[in-house]
Amino acid sequence: MLPRWIPASLLLALAPVAALAFETVDRLPYPSDGRFPAWPADPAGPWTIFAYGGAMYDSNLFRVQTGGESDTVARVGFGGRTLNRIVGRQRLLLDGYGEYNDYNDFNEIDHFAYGLRADWLWELGNQLDGTVRYARRKRLGDFGELRTPERTMVSEEAVIVDGNYRFSPNWRIFAGAEHARDKRDNDELEWLNRTSLRGGLRYRTPLANEIGIEVVGTRGEARVDVPAVGGGEVSFVDDYDQTEVAATLAYVLGAQLRINGRVGQLERSYDNLPARDFSGVSYRALVEWLPTTRLIFSLEGYRVPRSLADVTATHVITEGGALGVSWAATFKLVFSARYIYEDLVYKGDPDAIRLGLGDREDTVQTWRFGAGWEIQRHLQIGLGYDYGERTSNLPGSGYDYELVMLNVRWEF
Repeated sequence: MLPRWIPASLLLALAPVAALAFETVDRLPYPSDGRFPAWPADPAGPWTIFAYGGAMYDSNLFRVQTGGESDTVARVGFGGRTLNRIVGRQRLLLDGYGEYNDYNDFNEIDHFAYGLRADWLWELGNQLDGTVRYARRKRLGDFGELRTPERTMVSEEAVIVDGNYRFSPNWRIFAGAEHARDKRDNDELEWLNRTSLRGGLRYRTPLANEIGIEVVGTRGEARVDVPAVGGGEVSFVDDYDQTEVAATLAYVLGAQLRINGRVGQLERSYDNLPARDFSGVSYRALVEWLPTTRLIFSLEGYRVPRSLADVTATHVITEGGALGVSWAATFKLVFSARYIYEDLVYKGDPDAIRLGLGDREDTVQTWRFGAGWEIQRHLQIGLGYDYGERTSNLPGSGYDYELVMLNVRWEF
């Protein structure tokens, strides 16, 4: 399991290129969460329920270059979490949420989104432990990637089994398997599947610092869209094999420096499209510096090829990073700012092929500002502002947008 201090930002390197709409307010690090050393986290109980609601103004809803339409969306959501001991050392974690999004003008975009997760945290004696996980999510597809004003829902599902064997106080062998799939709900293609096996060796110190080596092998399916005679695209699936050998590091230097990341050599080869193969260095890293107990500076970097249900390409090579700062002025008041930069190379974008451009290449920049106020214990109000701009060598694919959002969350 990842150390508690690692935020979701490191994991979002594997999420869709465009961020979730309310992410700026959803990721505000409230002091009661324990992110700031000035205050300990609230003790976690055996169960938690929560409800939230908010509104957001989007200046360019469909992410078009000119003549963009603005709209206001309201959302209402609920969820819960429980962690209970079943028998002996066996524990069960259940986590989930559901939310309804209502658009003021474009009612055809209204939708219900949800996320579910169930983890069996197993232990056998003092040397064997691991997780069996099932997760499912349904969300609205990214208009900037799909390049269509129609509502497209994306479903994602995964089953993960992993385990660790501690053969000495500081050394662990680990292994795991994962089967994941995703699809667009209104697409003629069926689920796109991928199956991964991983294994490796880790050395962990008594302070929970860790270094290791990991090998991952994947067999997957990627979407292929090619221009059709007379316009439009023809879609089919191509299989690929992917291997990665990586070094991993999780390190905490006192209360002021936190480092987590991995770097490796990744090879991806397609069965029928060798021109789209990938071979190169992949990495994901996060560094957090805490000059005071109320201030956190973060620096992220990542480079990884991804196959996503949102994009009309075989895969996207994403290379970028982020710089952020979070400041807890008081126990009740927190501020954040974040700058994100990404270079995206689309292998096999059908519009780029049609125009003879070779690979489609985009640059995305995003500026985010947030403020949160915890009026009383577990009652939070968040405000956020986003500005994003995208440039592309594919005509008509660039755009800019502004988001202004408000969110209220209650937890019990």
